[in-house]
Amino acid sequence: MNSVTITNTIDGTRYLEMLRGGAANLEINREATNSLNVFPVPDGDTGTNMSMTIGSVTSIGDGPLPDVAAAASKAMMRAARGNSGVILSLFFRGIAKVLASSESADAHLLTNAFREGAKSAASAVANPVEGTILTVMRECCAKDADTEDVAELLDFFYGEAERVLAKTPEMLPVLRRAKVVDSGGYGFVRILDGMRRTLHGEALADAAEVSSPVMTNSAADFSEFDNEEIKFGFETLCLFDRDPAVTEEKIKELHDYLMTVGDSIVMTYDDEIFKLHVHSNEPIEVLCRSLFIGTLRDAKIENLRLQHSGLVNGGSGNKSDADEFEELHELEDRPEKKPYGIFAVVSGDGMSDLFHELGADAVISGGQSMNPSTDDILRAIRSTPCDTAVILPNNKNIIMAAKQTAEILEDTNVIVVETTTVPEGVSALMAFNSSRSPSENADCMSDAMKSVTTLSVTRAVRDADIDGLAVKRKQYIGLVGGQLKYAADSVYDCIRDMVSAFPDTELCTVYYGSDAKNSEAEEVTALISEVLPDCEVVSIRGNQPVYPYIISLE
Repeated sequence: MNSVTITNTIDGTRYLEMLRGGAANLEINREATNSLNVFPVPDGDTGTNMSMTIGSVTSIGDGPLPDVAAAASKAMMRAARGNSGVILSLFFRGIAKVLASSESADAHLLTNAFREGAKSAASAVANPVEGTILTVMRECCAKDADTEDVAELLDFFYGEAERVLAKTPEMLPVLRRAKVVDSGGYGFVRILDGMRRTLHGEALADAAEVSSPVMTNSAADFSEFDNEEIKFGFETLCLFDRDPAVTEEKIKELHDYLMTVGDSIVMTYDDEIFKLHVHSNEPIEVLCRSLFIGTLRDAKIENLRLQHSGLVNGGSGNKSDADEFEELHELEDRPEKKPYGIFAVVSGDGMSDLFHELGADAVISGGQSMNPSTDDILRAIRSTPCDTAVILPNNKNIIMAAKQTAEILEDTNVIVVETTTVPEGVSALMAFNSSRSPSENADCMSDAMKSVTTLSVTRAVRDADIDGLAVKRKQYIGLVGGQLKYAADSVYDCIRDMVSAFPDTELCTVYYGSDAKNSEAEEVTALISEVLPDCEVVSIRGNQPVYPYIISLE
């Protein structure tokens, strides 16, 4: 460059541009980040989780630096998926704390903000491991940079992060064996690169304009139209528990979208309730585009042309939109809170049915490589008002997102039973007793999950050498309690080796997934019965993805 522009401070607009630049750069490198994810097993989803987390900043509006930082932190916390996503959200939450009282940030303040971000992220991890994203976050800002230029400071952070990232294989043996750097650290470096490029004018991330929504209160009188003259054939009427994070800007975006696909738009809302009425030809799309508002409590879709014909033939006239909204007012009385609500995270319709049968109030779709966000869990809990919400994450990558719900829900006691597998979740749920106190249930459920050993079978997505076990791409790999222990060319050999290590098992439950054929599952069940002749073997169609077989041993 022929000239250098010195950036002494950044404001809210500039910070938002930096965040969006970082999000865009990570999205470009999403699959590259995924491909590095070999710790603890080669089943990469780090790039996806991190990208979906920071990508949430595209929904926030411009404003003063403290407001932008807080909004970005809140958006990322709600969108956070997996451990890497939650750690990333906590990093930016720490930054927001430091920026909370300043209209602008210079190099000194931003350095302190990054250091607080790294500290905040590390403090939430029970057993931090060196050589991961936490190390890269901490070390990128550990040294003082000799500059007052914020752009140069980001260059310095980026350079330090790359330097430390290159050393992660020296810190974490599994990375050294796999000959890769840490995937989370790599994703974080890509974010820093996008942020610094933005400051140098290399990123396209203009702040969105902020304006107030325009409300349209007119509604069509159906009886005044001939059937053929009805331009928009479907009426959609829905009521939401409004998500507190939904801004006026997002509501205006919804209104602007509805103006392009329909008419007779009526929106009425306060801090808790949001009601929507619209006529369109795309009712399902309208409903789907509206779901960001909050928890859907009631919805009605009617064919206006059929309704019109019936009204004309019957001569009874048409209800006004005001009448329809009066009917919905009856839904505003909140149902009485239950003492307990049980919320389980599983994937697969068979697994979902199982947890419902065992007493779960709601099942949140998610699991390995499909981590639900904190907001997904919040929506489920808000749909079932309760004094105490018991969450079964059933995956170690979901525990942190589940725990963050306790920080957001002020009127609900949240207990996270730290189940890391579906069999642990089943055992914990069977130990629940509504007559016990929350603390007693927490203890009993935690004790019950420890009595189960979980074996999981999947296929490797790449070659790797983990803890001395050489794994080839597409081999069947066996995990015991989440730790990779076995690899074989056939699913039968893998399972035989796994169950043979537990000869004293009394009860074995085989959950077979969407990729397992019925005939194969029957052979697997017979194989286990042969290897463990004194064990009762039960098979259940779970239809879970990723893992063709999840096996519970008790």
